[in-house]
Amino acid sequence: MLRKDFIIRQIEEFGKVLALIIGYKKQNEWTKFEEEIKNAIQKFTSLEMNEIENLNIDFFVSEIVNREGLSLDQKKIIANLMYEKLYFYLFKNENESYSQLKAKCLLLYLHLNENCTTNEFDLDVHYKLSMLQKQIP
Repeated sequence: MLRKDFIIRQIEEFGKVLALIIGYKKQNEWTKFEEEIKNAIQKFTSLEMNEIENLNIDFFVSEIVNREGLSLDQKKIIANLMYEKLYFYLFKNENESYSQLKAKCLLLYLHLNENCTTNEFDLDVHYKLSMLQKQIP
């Protein structure tokens, strides 16, 4: 019961952080946007966004997608933050960074979609996976 309460609190707290990040994105406050993403991923997963972005695809799969030490909720947090960061790269016209991050984001969302049970179906995961598959660049 304590673990469930902790997870619920963590998800609620992440929701607040994500709302803040989206607000910075809408206001084009990219410095605050990047800083908040960096802090959020470190706080909720103990990982660093720069390290995740610098992993090649094979290491990303082994160290993030298939990592047993990360819960599905933590992987969802990483996927959400990566998805939001895609807009930063689009805004900055950093096509190579966008493409590399999109490929990783797609792999992670595919993993999440395949590993959710019927009771855990996540519309957000389904929606973002669909959007990533439709985007041409």
